[in-house]
Amino acid sequence: MFCAASIFWSYLACLLLFYLLACYNATTGHDTFCLDQLIARKRLIKRKFLSQPGSLGDYLRQCRLRLGLSQEALASAIGASARSIQRWERDLAIPQEIFRLRLSQLFESNAGQAPIEAIIAPVLSPSIWYVPYLRNACFVGREEVLQNLHALLSAEDPVAHLRTVALSGLGGIGKTQVALEYAYRYASSYRAILWLRAETRESLTASLQDIARLLHLPGLQGAEQSQIGSAVLQWLVIHTNWLLIADNVEDLNLLQEVLPLASLGALLITTRHQALGTLAEPLKLSPMSSQEGSMLVLRRARLLSTVDGRAALEPELLRSPMVTGIVELVSQLGGLPLALDQAGGYLEETGCSVAEYLERYYKQRKHILDRRGLHAGAHPASLSATLRLSVEMIAQEHPAAIALLRACAFLHPEAIPEELLLAGAAYLEPELSAKLTDPYHFDLLLTALRRASLVARSAETRSISVHRLVQAVLQDQMEPAEVHLWIERLIAMLNAVFPESSFDTWPQCKRYLAHAQTCIAHLEPAASLLPDGGELSYKAGSYLMECGCYKEAEPLLKRAVAQGEQQYGPRRPVLILRLEKLAELFWLQGRYQPSEALYLRVLGLETQLFGPTHPKVAETLNNLAALYWSLGEYEKAEPLYLRALCAQKLYLGSGHPEIATTLGNLACLYRDLGRYGQAEVLYMQALHIDERHLGLEHPGTTITLNNLALLYQYQGQHEQARLLYRRVLRIQKRLLGLEHPEMATTFSHLATLYQALGKYKAAEPLFLLALRIRVLRLGLEHPKTSTTLANLTLLRKELGKPAEVECLVQQALHFRALRYKSVHPYAETCKNSYTANS
Repeated sequence: MFCAASIFWSYLACLLLFYLLACYNATTGHDTFCLDQLIARKRLIKRKFLSQPGSLGDYLRQCRLRLGLSQEALASAIGASARSIQRWERDLAIPQEIFRLRLSQLFESNAGQAPIEAIIAPVLSPSIWYVPYLRNACFVGREEVLQNLHALLSAEDPVAHLRTVALSGLGGIGKTQVALEYAYRYASSYRAILWLRAETRESLTASLQDIARLLHLPGLQGAEQSQIGSAVLQWLVIHTNWLLIADNVEDLNLLQEVLPLASLGALLITTRHQALGTLAEPLKLSPMSSQEGSMLVLRRARLLSTVDGRAALEPELLRSPMVTGIVELVSQLGGLPLALDQAGGYLEETGCSVAEYLERYYKQRKHILDRRGLHAGAHPASLSATLRLSVEMIAQEHPAAIALLRACAFLHPEAIPEELLLAGAAYLEPELSAKLTDPYHFDLLLTALRRASLVARSAETRSISVHRLVQAVLQDQMEPAEVHLWIERLIAMLNAVFPESSFDTWPQCKRYLAHAQTCIAHLEPAASLLPDGGELSYKAGSYLMECGCYKEAEPLLKRAVAQGEQQYGPRRPVLILRLEKLAELFWLQGRYQPSEALYLRVLGLETQLFGPTHPKVAETLNNLAALYWSLGEYEKAEPLYLRALCAQKLYLGSGHPEIATTLGNLACLYRDLGRYGQAEVLYMQALHIDERHLGLEHPGTTITLNNLALLYQYQGQHEQARLLYRRVLRIQKRLLGLEHPEMATTFSHLATLYQALGKYKAAEPLFLLALRIRVLRLGLEHPKTSTTLANLTLLRKELGKPAEVECLVQQALHFRALRYKSVHPYAETCKNSYTANS
């Protein structure tokens, strides 16, 4: 009796509560919690699942049976109970979010795009829904962003505080699409989701009017705009657990006019502003990864189904002719979602392949970026139009800022050093130059550009970055004459600040290199008209050569020589320097014939201009002798070394660093001739000069130490040689990095030492390191590469391992036979036993 009475009074209390709520809603116009609506909504949900064969329960049951799982097995797999599985399959309950995610993963579906979410989305929709766009069926990736967004917006706060997060980034980065996906994916977490189009006061007012009508706010018939805004604001203050999305906010002050000071709701802002003050927690959107971008393009092009659940691109798909080049396409478009969406739409509409799209992009980039094609309505403007609008808005207030942006359009997009712009300001247009020389005004220029996310600034590296498509749109807006003017200015600026390459200036050269290369690439076809272009090409090429990047250095040095011949004629000293550097590069590459021809040309020019005993002539004699030593023509090399030493001592004195180079080279010759005593004396003299002028830790000093260690190895002083090699490796690793050709030389020397001592297991990894570097930097046809291959093959035979590199050895030996004369020790050793001096 007591239990029955309790149930009766509880039931009566519930009816009374529902009645009071109904009366309250009737008097206030707030029909969100109307009893009739709640009952009708519950019935609708039940009918939806029980009446339709495609219900969530049917879907779960079909997936389970397809996997051959029982209800108990499925429950165990996702950490639920068998009773829960039964209720879900009978449409008596809906899985919680964590179980939906686990089910999606088990059924091989993409998280957030799973059919599970698509089926239950209508059921989980909030009571009030005002989102003016359909869900993007092609949305991919951004999982970490969405999770972070939900964690920030749903965080518990003991004080009535508006939880606010701002998605910021460049126009076209996908801010609106992320906000839209968040609204649909996490709809069940909110009682109301409202959307404001906040780019202008007019669009904001229109959105508020729509929301007011949706909420049936009383007394607003014919009301003024401010009254409508106040009414919506009052509704936000009274109600809880709502999400307000303010999309494309341009004026932060305008938005704050419609925000409650204290509430129990959440605000999601999308904006190009990078600086948000105390308004919101910033969440910056970055370009898509190669994987995400490829998925987006293929889904948008309908080359990959939006419901097939593939989380990664399969290798066979990437190899198909239709999508060949998809990774390159994503790279060229800088991972910008709007550009990728346009590209996918183009592929769908035209039916062309990815490779054909890239071909059109390279030839007609301006038209490709300006064509929006079919779209879903959330972002109707093309990429070009979007970025042009950002530029035009800044240009009205800060024309100098746009001039700075145009200057950056022809540099490498990443890590543009601020000191480059400040030091070279005099070479840019006068209005911009005046701003750059003042740090405060320079900050103001960047502030204006960061307001539209057109640049990113790194305080740590003191550099700025620009997206490559911003650069592309800016370049395409300019007339050819304006483009040429900017390139001429930037080439002059870079040439003025790019230092002559030496060990001391390497850090500065490295910082400017990518920008020099990018700017030089814009020189065609007017290279001969820019006098600073040849000099900059020479500086950049020289630095790359010293870093061991021979392939990258060659076109720059060739350009420098060609432009010098056209500009200065064949007899100017500045041309001699460029010819000499190109000859040295050919020698390092093992291309001895063109190297010899250039050295002989340089020697003739220098002798004619300076006389036969000038230090410049001595330097060329030294280089030519080193070339003959490399070819095994020792009888030609020795007299040239001796002539060079005589001239250097006469003009420079016995302790000059250039003499150390010649002494070390002559010592190498004597070492290979078996004159070890003479070689050691010369090495010691060279090392003494190097340590005094260059220091103990300098690349030039390590070369001498390396050669001295090899001499000790020849003499059987193995432990002394090993200690020197280890010392050299420690210094080179720190100064040159692990991929410099000099590192390969030391690895190879130490490996041959271990091989001679019978320590084959210690030698093998060193040979492999040397081989990897030499294939990468020198190529398979280089003599040093084939030497390493030969030694590695012999070592593997001694270890009893299959000689996997045998076919590569034969190919490398063929190339080497073409390079060397048959009398050279390398060739003879190669013929006899596959071993050679490394």
